[in-house]
Amino acid sequence: MKSALLKVVVGCSLLLSAQVAAASGLYLVREDDSEIDIYLKSQSPKDATDLLVLIQGSDCNSVAKNKLINEEFSQVLPEADVLTVEKYGITADLSWDRNDERADCPAAYIENDSPERRTADYIKVINQLKEGGIYERVILLGGSEGAVVANMIAAKVDFVTASIALNGGGRHFIDDILHNMKSSGMPEEAFKEASAGFKGFAQQVTSSEPFELNMSGHGYNWWNSMLKSDQLQIIAQVDTPVLIVQGGQDQSVSPKAVEEQIAKLDELGKTNVTYKSYADMTHSFKSAAGESMVPQVISDIQGWLAKLD
Repeated sequence: MKSALLKVVVGCSLLLSAQVAAASGLYLVREDDSEIDIYLKSQSPKDATDLLVLIQGSDCNSVAKNKLINEEFSQVLPEADVLTVEKYGITADLSWDRNDERADCPAAYIENDSPERRTADYIKVINQLKEGGIYERVILLGGSEGAVVANMIAAKVDFVTASIALNGGGRHFIDDILHNMKSSGMPEEAFKEASAGFKGFAQQVTSSEPFELNMSGHGYNWWNSMLKSDQLQIIAQVDTPVLIVQGGQDQSVSPKAVEEQIAKLDELGKTNVTYKSYADMTHSFKSAAGESMVPQVISDIQGWLAKLD
């Protein structure tokens, strides 16, 4: 039998804080009555004053099994409570698999997942937690698609203290897709053919009524949302501090497009936006030598947050 939706994850040697224990009765559903799977982890025996909201990327996996999020980036604020929220249709029962074309990705996820859906879910959960008046600060941190969602949340609400967007790409998603194609090393003629085909696909998705689609593990709602999204406009609406982190060796999103977006934000006078680039870092936070750069990124984020106090 499925347990209550708020799953409190605590290390075996860590005492459960009073506020996390009190929150364990939280039960939230979407407007269609589907359940929202929520994880709230206490990292300290003391009641935390910070809520660190971690937002995963675009893969079809349970966030509960993401070690990069739960074991590494959770240490950005080691005494904060850590909140993660599953995507529509995904639970911790789903096995871990990095294959974008995995055959067992839930149909409900393919049909319903989108950045807007995830943004609405996170806002609903955080609003509920904030009602208790427990947390003094809410810090958002998202990577890849999670960075897009973090920006969207920060643009829509007034409870965010600061947000961090990691390797989230530039203004238009299609530029990131074309960059990814170009980076694959395919011959120029093959790239021209593939890019023309994708542009045709993008035109169809953004100009048509919803249709059945499963491409690269995503459905119509996801593709329509990502292809229509304008990150420049979204970030321009955020007034709280934003840290944008981008790796220069990222093959999944375009570092050039990110640089162009930062220049536009500067032109708009967005002094709340800080940009930190790592010339040798890949999309998966690895150096050219294959070593993890996560510790350095976390240290730099901590330094940035400390300056906000």
